[in-house]
Order: sequence, then structure tokens, then C-alpha cells
Amino acid sequence: MERENGRQAILIDHVTKVYRVYGSPMERLKRWVGGSGWFTDFAALSDVCLRVERGEAVGIIGENGAGKSTLLKIVAGTTAPSIGAMEVNGSVAAILELGSAFHPEFTGRQNAILYGALMGFSRREMEERLDDILSFAELGEFIDRPLKTYSTGMAMRLGFAVATNVEPDVLVVDEALAVGDGYFQKKCVDKMLEIKERGTTVLFCSHSMYYVTSFCERAVWLKDGRIEQEGRVDQVVNEYEEFLVTREKRRMERAGGEAEAGAALAGGQQAAISAIRVFDDSGRPVEMYHPGINLLVEIEWRSADPEAHFHLGVSLDRGDGARVVGVSTQLDGETPDAGAGTHTARVRLENLPLARGTYSVSAYLFDESGLHVYDQAVLTDHLRPDREEWAPALLEVSHSWEV
Repeated sequence: MERENGRQAILIDHVTKVYRVYGSPMERLKRWVGGSGWFTDFAALSDVCLRVERGEAVGIIGENGAGKSTLLKIVAGTTAPSIGAMEVNGSVAAILELGSAFHPEFTGRQNAILYGALMGFSRREMEERLDDILSFAELGEFIDRPLKTYSTGMAMRLGFAVATNVEPDVLVVDEALAVGDGYFQKKCVDKMLEIKERGTTVLFCSHSMYYVTSFCERAVWLKDGRIEQEGRVDQVVNEYEEFLVTREKRRMERAGGEAEAGAALAGGQQAAISAIRVFDDSGRPVEMYHPGINLLVEIEWRSADPEAHFHLGVSLDRGDGARVVGVSTQLDGETPDAGAGTHTARVRLENLPLARGTYSVSAYLFDESGLHVYDQAVLTDHLRPDREEWAPALLEVSHSWEV
């Protein structure tokens, strides 16, 4: 792979990673003592070439088993390629399997210092950083207890706090934002934004396409261990979502789109959508549409945090995942709402030219940055056409002929 002016932070040159899979522990033992134990070779990565520029944020996407974690482990240096070469210019911090860089018998404090030593920091340098690390992790008295007493979420807090406070040149993140309560996820989002603005090179793996498109300029789609597509993040994500066809969403009851009004927020959750309602111009609930209809979508949500700020989003999605409408207060430059209690917002979608298809109405509750998703909800297959005749396209637009 050709270099250009030494600006590359990561160079991956025709990398293949093969794992040997034995039929049983006995077969492995036979092979170890010089026998002919039965095994098969599994290629987790096949002939992968990738170049990441300094300061670039690249998203790694793909289904489970596509090779994403293997690629990140190679970049982080925790495993080596079977074939090919990999080079990273600068220091690397990695958030891979939770607590993978830690010793279970050491305390959280000792593990933080150990992690720094692995990155080349002296004990004194790490002790100077400990206040920031411990403040971010918020582990309280557990910081001086063995890691084996930590929950998964606590180990994740410590790993994220250490990796993001040692100021690496390259940060490798594997699904770190998917664990923990809503409060800590928001802290992670804010920290990732700070790291990105600092110019750190980021290799970011997530199943959340929203996070990938928000953090990254470029994306790499891995499929069966090979690069299926690489390029501008929105283009690659769109192709990947078309491949997946459907995306997982939390489904609300269709009967009015109401959740129990008195339901308490789940543990650690700062805010939640309690209702989605769809009305026509006359204020009546609507489930049938015709071309040119005006819709009023109302979102009701509850917040437990008086300091939290909220942006809203609404989308209309076809059953195969194609999004035909997507709006948000953040993109439209609206001032975010704030405060604890019950909130209501409405958006008017005017002159919708829908002519065919059944659509779900989705609502999203974001933080003030428009990145962290507090909650999302959907009225599944809520909008259906009110006419039986066939339409030649999804949209019916005003037009005239001249022959």
C-alpha cells in the first residue's frame, strides 16, 4: 500500500487473519503433542487493505461475525495478522472487550496505572491523571476494590475513563457506547466529541448507524471478513441499511400510541417518550393518508433531570427501512427544550405527496448535541393509503404535460 507524505495514522496492507478451529479439546491436545488432531481454518479477515489519515474518524460497520472486532484487535495490537502487514503511527488506546486490558485481582486504581504503563506512561504521570479518570468513571469506593468484584458496566466505565484520558494519537472503540445507563452513555458521547475535536484519529465500531454517521466522516462495511464497501459515511451506511432491509426499533402499542402515563423511568434513564400521536388538519387521529395530506405529529416525553436539554426528531419509514421523511429540531436550528417533568412537542408535515405504501411513524428524543439518543419509539405500520387504486410510484407530485 502506497504512502502519501507520512500523514497516515493507520496502514493495513493485505491483512488476513486465520483462526484454527479444533473439533474438540482432545483434537487440540493431539495437535499440541505432535499428532494429527482434526481442525479447520476460519478466515476472520481476508485480504483487507485500509488507510486512515491522521485526525480522521472512520466507522467500521457490519453484521456480527463480519470481522469488525478482529480488525480492531489487530490495530490495537492485541492480536497479529496471519498474512499481511499493519502499521500504526503514534500511541494507541483501545476500548475492546470490557476490562480486557485489566487484571481481575488488581483494584481499579491499580489497573488504571497498569494500563498507563502499557502505553508508556510512568506511575507518576498516571497518578497525575488519576483525578480526571476517577471523576469520569464515578466508581466511588469501588475504585480500591478488585476488578473481579465489578459489574460489567463498572468495568466499562473504568476502561472508557482510562482510554480516553491518556490522550492517545489513535483511539480504537468497539461498541463502548452500547453499555451502561443513559446518563453514562451521554458522558461517553460528550467525551468522544471532545476527543474528535482534539484531532485524535478514531476507529469506531458500532451497530448504531446514528452514532457512526454522527461521529465519522468515512465508513468501512465489512462482510464475511472482506471490505464490501468503503467511502463517505452516509453513502456506505445507506447501502448497508438497504442490505439489512429492516432495523431494530422499540415498538409501542398502536392503540393511540400511548404508554402508561404513570410509568416510572427505568433505572438510570434520564428521559423517555411516553406517546406519539398523529392528527389531520381537523385535529382527528389519522391512520389513512391521501396525496397532499397535512399531518401533525405530536410527541410527549418525560424527563427526570431538570438540567437536561432535548431535541426531537420524527421520521416516516417504509416497511423495508427506506426513510421518506426525516426532520429534527436540531437540524432545523430550533432551541432545545429543557427541564424535568412532562413535555409535548408537535411538528407539522405539509403537503405530503405519498401515493403508495404503508409507513411507520418514529419519534426520537436527543440531547442538546443531537447525538445521544435518550429514547426512540415507533407506531408500526401506522399510515396506510385511503384509496384502493394502484399508483405507479410512491409519490404523487404536481405535474403538467406539453406535447
